[in-house]
Amino acid sequence: MALRDRMAALKLIDRIKQHEMETIGADLAERRAAEKELSDQRAKLHEDAVREAADSTEDTRIFLPAYLNSVKLRQEDLSERQAEAAKKTAAIEEELFKAFREAKTTEQVLQRVKTEVALEEARATASQMDDAGRALFMLARSGNLSQ
Repeated sequence: MALRDRMAALKLIDRIKQHEMETIGADLAERRAAEKELSDQRAKLHEDAVREAADSTEDTRIFLPAYLNSVKLRQEDLSERQAEAAKKTAAIEEELFKAFREAKTTEQVLQRVKTEVALEEARATASQMDDAGRALFMLARSGNLSQ
C-alpha cells in the first residue's frame, strides 16, 4: 500500500503546485497590467505635450518650455518605474516557469506511480484468479466437484 500513499501524496503536491501556479499567474497579470498603465500614462503625457505645443498661443508660449520640462521629468519618472516593474515582472515570470517545471515533474512522477499502482492491481487480480483456478483444479481432482 506504500504506492497508494505515495500516489495520494503526489496528488496533494500536484494540487498545491497548480494552486501556486494560479496564484503566480494572477500576480503576473497584475504586474503586466501595472506596466501597461505606466506605458499608457507616458503615451498620454506625450500626446498632451504635443497638443499643448500645437495649441499654444502667443500668451501661453512663454510657459511652454517649463511645461514641456515638467512633462519630460514626469516621463523619466514613469520610465524608471516601468523599468522597475519590468524587472519584477521578469522575476515573477521566472518564478512561474520554475513552478511549471516542478508541476510537470510532479505530474510525470504521479503518472509513473499510477502506472505502478495499475500494474500492482493487475498482478493482484491475476494472482487471485490463479489461486482460484488452482483451488478449482484441486477440488475437481479430488472428486469433490460434482458435475
